[in-house]
Amino acid sequence: MPNAVLQRLVDERTQRQENIDRILDRANDEERDPTESERELIGAERTRLTQLEPMIGELLEVEETRGAAADARAALRRRRETPEGEGGEGEGGDGEGDGGDGGDDAGYRTFAHYARDVVITRFDRIGATVSPHLRRQAQQRLERAVSQVLTANVTGLTSVQYINQIMQVINRSRPLVQAANNVALSAGKIQYPHIATRPTVAKQAAEKTEAGVGAMVVDFAQVVADTYLVAANFSWQVIQWSNPDAMQLWFDLAAADYAQKTDAAAGAVLAAADSTPTAMTAGDLAAWMAAISAAAGEVYSKTGRYANTIAANPADAYKLLGLVSATSPIFLATGSADLSSGTFPSIAGLRFVASSGIPAGTVIVGDFSALLCAETPGSPVELRAVEPSIGGVEVGIIGAFACAVTDPGAFAEITPFVGP
Repeated sequence: MPNAVLQRLVDERTQRQENIDRILDRANDEERDPTESERELIGAERTRLTQLEPMIGELLEVEETRGAAADARAALRRRRETPEGEGGEGEGGDGEGDGGDGGDDAGYRTFAHYARDVVITRFDRIGATVSPHLRRQAQQRLERAVSQVLTANVTGLTSVQYINQIMQVINRSRPLVQAANNVALSAGKIQYPHIATRPTVAKQAAEKTEAGVGAMVVDFAQVVADTYLVAANFSWQVIQWSNPDAMQLWFDLAAADYAQKTDAAAGAVLAAADSTPTAMTAGDLAAWMAAISAAAGEVYSKTGRYANTIAANPADAYKLLGLVSATSPIFLATGSADLSSGTFPSIAGLRFVASSGIPAGTVIVGDFSALLCAETPGSPVELRAVEPSIGGVEVGIIGAFACAVTDPGAFAEITPFVGP
């Protein structure tokens, strides 16, 4: 039966400790030191606590001795009633679930029982004095007694690491537009003089006879600008609480797509400049060098221009960079490439441009000063409109862009070889 005296002393100790805590809490709430009367009350409580401790300790030893005796009786009873090896592996069938204290085996009711299990499982010499079955049950009780604390139990204390950085690439480059002849766009249309008919010189057959054709016709060529636009509506909360800045990220993404669309428009104009592309019959380095040189010669023969740029789709450009040869070209010079930084070499003095705006399977050689790109200054222009009634901000970007080839003969197209 429970020790009523021990229970009363433990309850009194708890009560007197709480009395001291209340006195100190009241002084702390009033931001002052304890008064003299309060210190006297604390002293009286401490005196009584000093008297209680030895009595509680003595009675605890009595209870531990009582628990050890109960364990010994249970062990002797099992040895008398259960033969060695019969039913030794069961759990709870012989009253050993909690050391013979009569309860379930979910935990320990006395420290003596816990200490006994630790001793017989940790020290082999002492464990040899009891049956293997008893030692196994002690080990199982110890494992069950240790409570497991997993992350699922402390979700309020665990947090995720947040990296406020966009990991994807936001590419706003426009290789074709940057290589072209760029002008500021101030109207919706562009007109420039275009030579339609040139005078031709001929050898005079005899004195005072006409020779050649002196007619010259110059007309206007016209290019209509295209407008690119996108808009969205942000709430005030998104703008204030996002990290990174959601609105700035939107502007960056929209500008990147604007750059991709306008560079593709320039690539489409370039691809349409040469209606009779030259198809390569081989794919080695020598065939490439021969095709590039032939395309540069074609540009010169048609217009008198010197080619200054090679433009290709990234897939074709990197394929060209992967070609190697043990023989160095005698007349043509090549530069070095860096795949990690995307640095493309010059080939025979021609600038090498890789752009997704060039259609796949197309390589263009030409004088890029004949590619005219006109754009509204500052494009894409950022637009913002505050909407106080709904707590929002409407945003957008807009830009006008026009592109044209001013001299079609200034570009020659190559179709790469497809095959082994």
